[in-house]
Amino acid sequence: MSRLARRPRADHRHTAEEARRRPGAWVTVGEYRNAASASDLAYRIRSGCDIGRVAYGTPYEPAGAFESRTSRTEDGTLLEARYTGGTTAVDLDAVWADAVASLSGGTV
Repeated sequence: MSRLARRPRADHRHTAEEARRRPGAWVTVGEYRNAASASDLAYRIRSGCDIGRVAYGTPYEPAGAFESRTSRTEDGTLLEARYTGGTTAVDLDAVWADAVASLSGGTV
């Protein structure tokens, strides 16, 4: 039986920095074989919880400053995040356009 190829580790500091440079844009965190792992990490990104060891901390601070989403792929689960700055004033037209585009597999 052959082993599955090792996937590159997610560089969370780089991902958080990229998301901060592009507020509102979805940035790929990584692709995970296990949907539960991707969902757990998505929660940690949204809530600002520690990722991995407590000493590592989280680059996704403050809590509520990032959104995350998961989607099934052929090889597992894709995890994406975007920086919102934790503001509640969101452009609802942009949110709906993004949601419709992700459902239709294209742009609106």
